[in-house]
Amino acid sequence: MKKRNHRRGVLILALPLVLAAFSDADSMTSEESSVREAEARWVAALETRDAAALGALLDEDFVDITWKGEVRDRRAAVAALAAPERPSMTQRLQEIRVRFAAPGVAVVTGVNVVTSKAPDFTARVRFTDVFVRRGGAWKALSAQETLEGARP
Repeated sequence: MKKRNHRRGVLILALPLVLAAFSDADSMTSEESSVREAEARWVAALETRDAAALGALLDEDFVDITWKGEVRDRRAAVAALAAPERPSMTQRLQEIRVRFAAPGVAVVTGVNVVTSKAPDFTARVRFTDVFVRRGGAWKALSAQETLEGARP
């Protein structure tokens, strides 16, 4: 009898852990969706040259390694939106993959197809973005882009 009661006690103690594992799986789906939305807001801010939206999305410690190999901090990345030589362009994300390296840390990989009419070009840029959860929001901490291919 004592063993049976002991087993019941173990089961009762283990049940919340099992339920927590299932609820974590559900929240991961929600977290992945939130990270994907942050990535989409980033592209929208770049397309519309919305410096305020971009600034709100980038973490204070943000570092970007551009497709040209330049290293930019948050201030430089936001300032680049206003550069007169920056062409108007559209961007389409493909092959997006979101992985969670640790609680509150997401790594996003994918391809950004960038198109411009003036000058006329299309480029495929493979990227890795690292997001961190700060104050309840996903912030971009790091970005790295590699030019995969371009055509004039």
